[in-house]
Parts: sequence; C-alpha cells; structure tokens
Amino acid sequence: MKNKCRILSLVMACLISFYIAGCGSDDGDEPANNSPTVDTFVVPTEFNPGETLEFKIIAYDEDGDPLTYTWEVDAGKLNTTTGTTVKWTAPPDVESVKVTVYVSDGVTESVKRVKKSANKKFIPPDPIEEIVPDFEPPQINLIEPGRSAAGIRLGEPFKNVKKLHGDPDGPLGVDRHFSYWNPNKGLSGFVDDNSLVRSIFVRRPNKAKTAGRRGIGNTLKHVEEEFGNAEEEVPLIAGEKTHWYWKKGISFTFDVENKVIKIYIFKPHDAAAPGVAGAPLQQQQEMRKAAIEDLRRRETFSTQSVD
Repeated sequence: MKNKCRILSLVMACLISFYIAGCGSDDGDEPANNSPTVDTFVVPTEFNPGETLEFKIIAYDEDGDPLTYTWEVDAGKLNTTTGTTVKWTAPPDVESVKVTVYVSDGVTESVKRVKKSANKKFIPPDPIEEIVPDFEPPQINLIEPGRSAAGIRLGEPFKNVKKLHGDPDGPLGVDRHFSYWNPNKGLSGFVDDNSLVRSIFVRRPNKAKTAGRRGIGNTLKHVEEEFGNAEEEVPLIAGEKTHWYWKKGISFTFDVENKVIKIYIFKPHDAAAPGVAGAPLQQQQEMRKAAIEDLRRRETFSTQSVD
C-alpha cells in the first residue's frame, strides 16, 4: 500500500512539472537571434594600376538564417555589389581604395567589415603652386611726376603709407598734414578728408629721383634738361624760387645757387593725366589753387634743419 502511494505521488509530481513547463513557455522566451559571424575577409593589401582584384568574404549564421552581402568601394567600380566574391579593376590614378562589405541575416543589424588596398605605383601629384597676383612693390627711390614719390602714391589710403614708412612724426592735424622727419626720411604731404594722399613733398636727405635721375641737390640746368622750361616760375622769395610743371604734376624749389631743395608731387592740371583726365576747367583751376596752397601752408620741414 505504501509503495502504491509513493508511485502515485511521483506520477502526480511529473504531471504537475510538465503542466508548469508547458504554461510557462511562449515566443518571448525563445533564445535571441545571433548576428552573422565573419570567418574570412580577403582584400589584397596592394595593387597595380589597371589590375583586377578579387575580394572575398566567408561568413556563417549560428541560427541558420540565409545571409546577404552588400559591397562598396570609394574608388573605381565593382563588377557587382552582391555575393561572397566581387571583382574590382584598379583605376590608374588613385592612391588607395577602401573596400566595405555588409553581411546581413535579415533579422539583426548588419555586420560591417572594412579594409584598404594601396596603389603600389602611386606618385603624389606636385603640390598646387599658389598663384600670387603680380604685385608692383613701391619704388622707394623713384619720383613719378603726377603719380608718386618715394613709394607713396597719390590717391592711395594713408594707411598704406604707414605700412611702408611707419607712423608719422605726429597725428594728422586739422590741416591734414603728415611728415616723416624722425627718422629723417625727408618726406611730408597732405591727405584729403577721406585720408587719401593728396600731395607729396620730398626734401633732403631723401634720395628719390625722377626717371632722368633728377632729385634733391640737382641744378636748375639738370631739371630743365629733363623737363624743359617751366610753365610758371615764382620769383626768388626768402632765398627760394619755384618752377611749376602743371601738366606733369611736379614742381621744383631752388635755392639762391639754383640747386633743388624741395620737390612737390601733385595731380597734373590742364592735361589728360591720372586722376584728372577730362576734368572741367573750373575743377582744374581749383586743383591748381590747392597745389599752390599746399606749398604755401605751414610745413614742418621749413622750421627744422635739413642738414
């Protein structure tokens, strides 16, 4: 009797266990799907231009899911973008190629593999030469009538003058006058209300000369050999006289020994020239008046020694 009871108890326990196991199982308790596993990925490390390479991949899926393969390259073209084996022909001018393959089981996220292959005969191109626009450096020792003197050009911003010669002796005053006495460059001039250079004075010890090699210290005879007779001559006053070449945009001031002590550069008048081409007569007269006024106005050089 006792044995029968034991047997009956065991049978009941088994039935209960099977019942619990059957009730507790559903789709959510199934094991998670495994991602594909890549066993072999073959990409040659080097290639020759024009050579055809073969890329291979061997992968498997633990769950037995069918696998698909997608290929990409960042240079050249593949003969196909699917399958376990693809072919690629190397372009002649690429340094390398990056080969990427995606393996998918259609369930989990694709597995990605990447390798590079280098061109054995790649020659780096010559560095691109930066083309710098032609720049005409200012000619420090040249005087161009009506245009420039000592690297300063008429009509250019005064900030350019400071880049070339540094800060002037002092700030521009009400009269818009600038000078370079210290260090002693023998330069001064005026700027307009827009801070553009209006006129330039050259004094000793400046070495700038005209195309005919005329500058400070030359004689009246030398000047006239290059420029001819002046269009206007201002008689000797306080030991100085000035010869004006209005159409050229330059004047020379001489001492009692007929030696040049000052050269003045301004915009030409009464002639077609840079800055005044076709200017009305009234404007030309105003410009002429301004030039004379510049020369007569207080100038720092006139109060300092030039020796």
